[in-house]
Amino acid sequence: MTDLTVEVYDTTLRDGAQQEGMNLSVADKMTIAPLLDQLGVGVIEGGWPGAVPKDTEFFQLVAKELSFRNAQFAAFGMTRRAGSTAAADPQVRALLDSEAPILTLVAKSDVRHAERALRVSPDENLRMIEETVAFLVGEGRRVVLDAEHFFDGYRFDPDYSLRCLLAAERAGASTLVLCDTNGGMLPDDVTRIVADVRARTSAQLGMHAHNDSGCAVANSMAAVAAGVTHVQGCVNGYGERTGNADLVAVAANLEIKRGARALAPGGLAESTRIAHAIAEVTNIAPFARQPYVGASAFAHKAGLHASAIKVDPDLYQHTDPALVGNDMRMLVSEMAGRASIELKGKELGYDLSGQGELLSRITERVKHAEAAGYTYDAADASFDLLLRSELGRMPRYWAVEEWRVRVSSTPGDPTDAGAEAVLKLRAGGGARHLVVGEGNGPVNALDHALRTALAKVYPDIERFELTDFKVRIMDASHGTDAITRVLVTTADNETGRSWVTVGVGPNVIEAAWEALTDSLYYGLATHEVSPNP
Repeated sequence: MTDLTVEVYDTTLRDGAQQEGMNLSVADKMTIAPLLDQLGVGVIEGGWPGAVPKDTEFFQLVAKELSFRNAQFAAFGMTRRAGSTAAADPQVRALLDSEAPILTLVAKSDVRHAERALRVSPDENLRMIEETVAFLVGEGRRVVLDAEHFFDGYRFDPDYSLRCLLAAERAGASTLVLCDTNGGMLPDDVTRIVADVRARTSAQLGMHAHNDSGCAVANSMAAVAAGVTHVQGCVNGYGERTGNADLVAVAANLEIKRGARALAPGGLAESTRIAHAIAEVTNIAPFARQPYVGASAFAHKAGLHASAIKVDPDLYQHTDPALVGNDMRMLVSEMAGRASIELKGKELGYDLSGQGELLSRITERVKHAEAAGYTYDAADASFDLLLRSELGRMPRYWAVEEWRVRVSSTPGDPTDAGAEAVLKLRAGGGARHLVVGEGNGPVNALDHALRTALAKVYPDIERFELTDFKVRIMDASHGTDAITRVLVTTADNETGRSWVTVGVGPNVIEAAWEALTDSLYYGLATHEVSPNP
């Protein structure tokens, strides 16, 4: 172990959210932020309050509802506008109003961008940096400067780019982040430039790398080797164009390969679970060949590899997959290890230690379920129900006899469309309930019918609200005949606690029905509501 400590700064919720096809809701961000804290990053950048209304709302909720064990929260913004003062600039004021203890300012550090993009003189750009940093530091906040386009600017006019950094340092910025905004640097470029900057300032230096040259992780590692102690990036390498540095890969490299301290203790071992859970929230399929945490990262086919691995797994693996919470696989299909099941059970409150036969049975069931399209990475509630079933602790709240849905619309009139669900079930001492639910779509109609049938028997259901609904086609090559996976997020309106269930079926309605019913089952079970079937 070295004495090196690197501050890991996650910008998934801001820079990562700029990825094409990604659209994070406030609820998504409220789900992802605690996962990042569990990962053990030092700083979570939440977004741009004042500029993005959704981010302004998010910061208000964070201040009221979230607390973090490992991370501090950061708000992102820009220096004051030209011709104004920092105190009077509304976006600078919005940073203070966010209540974030860390404020990250993006500033032009390439003289060409100052003159052509901002249309200000080089000296005015320097004043904008220094005055904004000084104002925010004077308000008691830690200020991080993101020197945008630093590497390209340094290669064009190194003196001016350095003056931008030194202006921020004079004003009290704690960290000067060198940004490869265009993502075109190579590791030797980064090493040389960071070493030059390191010789000119005593401030903490940071690295923000984009992956346009395929070198974001390598450039981040090169920067650390040259003196950087603050690294920015995104989980799963999210970000605009080709993405940002994959923060999990950077952290794993730092801890495993360099013996540095990067994440909070225990965070690295959770990285596979968290990376996959965040992928489910973003509704972007995890990349199987992603380093460290991908499903194929430690997968081996039969043959020479298999023979050698029987002797010594390390012969064909660069590190122990357990260090990042992953698992070695000898099959193409997804597998779950008994140790992973035992640890997850413990997390959910079930002691499975010493129950080898049970663990093997659960592992086999998970394996077959995942092969069929299920995922439990982001659906803890469904996995909890699976454990209850295997342990013989599954309550029986109702029995469904039949359900069906009818969708109707009038051609040429998009406003005349709706759905009707008919549901027959028994609950409340065997009483038979036949209800009709209407909605703007089949899933909405089924949800209404189910709640109508059960609300009088189980009034707690009124507290449960469906807050998110995600659909993924598992085998798109099959077209309309493809298997569908649905993730449903449900929240308790009284406690604010939320949970996720998963359903899989030959169509979206059947998959949604499974996820919906499981969500209510889990809510009742965890509230210890007595069954009355």
